[in-house]
Amino acid sequence: MQLYNLKIAIRNASRNSTLTFAKLFGLCISFTVVLFSVGYVYYETSFDKHVPGHNLIYRCLMQGRLNNQDADFAVTSPEMAKAIVSEIPEITEAVRIFARGEATVNFENEYIKGGNLFYADPEFFAFFSIPLLTSIDHPLASENNLIITESMARKLFGSIEEAQGKAVKLRGEDCIITGVFIDVPKNFHLQVHLVQSLQKTNPDNVGWGSQSYYTYFKTIRPDVSLDELNFKISKTVYTHYDDSMDGANATTIEDLKHSPAMYLLFTAERLTDIHFSNHKFDPAVTSNKMYVYGAIVLAVLVLLISSVNFIILTIANISTRLKEVGIRKTTGARNREIINQFLFETVLFWLAGFILALLIYQLAGNSLVEFLGLEIAITNREFLKIIIITCAALLIFNLAINLFPIILFSKKKVLSLIKEEKHINRSFSINNGFVLFQFVLSGLIILSSLIVQKQINFMVNKDRGYDSENVIMFHLHDMNSETRKSFIEELKTFSAIKSVSTSGAYFGTDPSMNSAFFETYEDENYFHTTVLPVDDEFPKTFNLEIIEGRFFEKEMQTDFNAAIINETAFKTYSGEGSIIGKNLLCDGDYKIIGIVKDFNFRSLHHPVQPLVLLRTENAGNIFIKVSNNQVSEVIEILKEKWDKFDVSSPMEYTFHDELVAGHYHRDQQAKRLLLVLSLISVAIACVGLYAISYFSIIRRTKEIGIRKVNGARIWDVMALLNINYIKWVILAFLIAMPIAWYAMNRWLENFAYRTELSWEIFSLAGLLLIGIAFITVTWQSWRAAKRNPVEALRYE
Repeated sequence: MQLYNLKIAIRNASRNSTLTFAKLFGLCISFTVVLFSVGYVYYETSFDKHVPGHNLIYRCLMQGRLNNQDADFAVTSPEMAKAIVSEIPEITEAVRIFARGEATVNFENEYIKGGNLFYADPEFFAFFSIPLLTSIDHPLASENNLIITESMARKLFGSIEEAQGKAVKLRGEDCIITGVFIDVPKNFHLQVHLVQSLQKTNPDNVGWGSQSYYTYFKTIRPDVSLDELNFKISKTVYTHYDDSMDGANATTIEDLKHSPAMYLLFTAERLTDIHFSNHKFDPAVTSNKMYVYGAIVLAVLVLLISSVNFIILTIANISTRLKEVGIRKTTGARNREIINQFLFETVLFWLAGFILALLIYQLAGNSLVEFLGLEIAITNREFLKIIIITCAALLIFNLAINLFPIILFSKKKVLSLIKEEKHINRSFSINNGFVLFQFVLSGLIILSSLIVQKQINFMVNKDRGYDSENVIMFHLHDMNSETRKSFIEELKTFSAIKSVSTSGAYFGTDPSMNSAFFETYEDENYFHTTVLPVDDEFPKTFNLEIIEGRFFEKEMQTDFNAAIINETAFKTYSGEGSIIGKNLLCDGDYKIIGIVKDFNFRSLHHPVQPLVLLRTENAGNIFIKVSNNQVSEVIEILKEKWDKFDVSSPMEYTFHDELVAGHYHRDQQAKRLLLVLSLISVAIACVGLYAISYFSIIRRTKEIGIRKVNGARIWDVMALLNINYIKWVILAFLIAMPIAWYAMNRWLENFAYRTELSWEIFSLAGLLLIGIAFITVTWQSWRAAKRNPVEALRYE
């Protein structure tokens, strides 16, 4: 019986090649998108769940309001860990780490990119259950001990055993490898590659005042109350640290707030929530949960569009086989057998579509992931699990959506089937409803894609208040100050280099934050600010503008005790008269000598915030302003100087423009994701529209012939066939516009600087959507209108 059904299915598929192609196209594309989305969602939601006891582990944050702006920092004090373990019964143990960024390992003059370096407590590996492969009892006993990953040990030394005890250089320091640990999984939020002792930072001497450490702790049970835990942690900190706050007698969280506009609380964040967090000064591998939701919506939207297509095509296919079904019934076929036949064909199409989807996923999946700037690191076993779950879900879904039309046609009477009885509601048929639904979704996607594109271009091209063009950046931390000074002075002698400046921070990355006061340590004089140490060449390199006072001058040694503030910081000053000459208290006492015009030293997601510039010289972060069209020449100069000064680290540089563009990495991902979604959704919708028009024209063949015999021109026939679908596409776009306007307005609220939703964007999207639909239908209608009316009248 199944062999008979297979023969009928193959015969029908070859006879109706247009419908067959349309079905397989929609199925394989939508199944590919679903496979991709499920894999991505699975990977993103798996972060840190492999850690034993992950539901007991938390990280401590500092959150609140500063200067009436949200404050959200992942850093804490090194003293916190010991205090919360000893004073809060719910907390059993804690561990601290200190992020040091990427580092290069030098072994026998061979430089290897070591990866991320962390200073950590000795309990770090046991805390996160990271297997430590070492025969030494206390591998972090000395400050210069180094623990590396298994992959690095094999790459540098050939084996784990050979690695132990070897002397290497790390950032110019001699270190001894005392341990090797198994590489952490890709879905661990800390991609750690090198570990040294936390004692290198002298945490016991730092005290409560510094907020540069990351504190993790475990609770006694997984169901602790977070509100209660947050109160106890904040109470503990204020009891030990802030003399102006009576932490010991606080009874509620409100007692620990200076004011609604100025407070910091210490809160617990679950380990499994870190990956989807967005805190300042966070070394974790993070993502935006909106992308997970976006992947789910992407899969659902594409699956909905393709499912609508499949239903339409199934109805179209059955409608062209009504006589076949009628004849089978007259020869004794029961309804159940008719249903089995069409369900069998549905499963065949589903199976072929799924196999094609697997092939496309395997061939193009990596390219798509790379294009979108995403990462999906799953094992073969996990991928097999995803395939099985996705396969079962899609099979049930596809059978369910196709069961109703199949049962509906199988129950038709024999006479009506043979006569091809048609019941068409000309004002709004089910096909028109499907067209409307598909193109509402496609219109939403196209509008969203164009608006995202416009916003990203706006941010990339917006004037940031300084000149970042042709600025090369690199580090020289391994050099001592005097050698670095000679290196910089030699660079300044070349005509291809306009200026060379240095900074204590890598300008363009997320800056540090400090508390500061104007004149006296009183609450009304307080403001929270970014501090950026720069030299006297910095304004020349980035073309900064002083609006009052002056910038640092090389000859004036007193400027090392001077400060320059930006306009936003000046606006927080509540005193009278000129601020020039007034004191600034910020980890020291400085004299304000100038006000610099506001510039965006952070991404355009944020408004300009208070900034304090302090003077430094010969710092480890170097910025070179290159003369026009002489970048390659400057690179050669750097290589020459690198060799001359025998710099211990390899030459690595970046352009400031590239660093700034990195601020919008996630936004660029959204842009590319919407572009792919636009192409897929429009392609599937157009295939569906093509199939609907194809089916409609077949049913109206005799009508077209009669109209042509009566004098209808080709353009008259084309207008007749086109207008019915184009009007529904126009209606779909009109429905999509207010929805897209609302959704994209909400999205644009994430940006401090944003583009406007102009009518040109909506007009362009409408023209694109209607134009694509018009071209799709016109091809079919032109072919039908060109047919000889005699052939049309002899149809069937």
